[in-house]
Amino acid sequence: MQGRPRDPAIDAAIRKAALDIVAERGYGTLTMEGVAARSGASKQAVYRRYASKGELLLAALDSVLHETLPTPDTGSLREDLLLLIRAGFDMHRSNNSAFSQAVAAETAHGSDFAKRALESVIKPRREFFRDVFGRARERGEVTCPDDELLIDLIYGPMWYALLFDFNRLTDAYAESLTDAVVAAARRG
Repeated sequence: MQGRPRDPAIDAAIRKAALDIVAERGYGTLTMEGVAARSGASKQAVYRRYASKGELLLAALDSVLHETLPTPDTGSLREDLLLLIRAGFDMHRSNNSAFSQAVAAETAHGSDFAKRALESVIKPRREFFRDVFGRARERGEVTCPDDELLIDLIYGPMWYALLFDFNRLTDAYAESLTDAVVAAARRG
């Protein structure tokens, strides 16, 4: 016999509470008990959904990325990339890069979390860019055969800024990064 289905409102409240705590006070202060108190859910409800604060962080981050990242198809490689990169920068600026720093910190503690983060958060986001490069290639805008390299050219500088130079995440930097990636994409 199965129990009651999970209430999506409770799921959302738990994820939001986790994100709010990380954004306000940092990942080091995140506890399952704190999430329960802030969300209004019981500790049992939180633990039933998530075995660890790392799993909760991944689920919360996945939900916010799904809500905030666009899926542009403007017909222009530069415009599509710029929309995605700016949206990513905007999201990180809104939480002072606390989410990415939390993922990086938790990843340093164990390879299981790193594998889950790669599968649930990183790979799907890279797929957005892979789609953009694929459409641009069909239009003749991309001659570089290595989409993974082009995606790395986006994520490398972005992660560096997220972890070490947060103030770099400006609209001007988004444009410069976009232009550099577009130039690399056309060199082939």
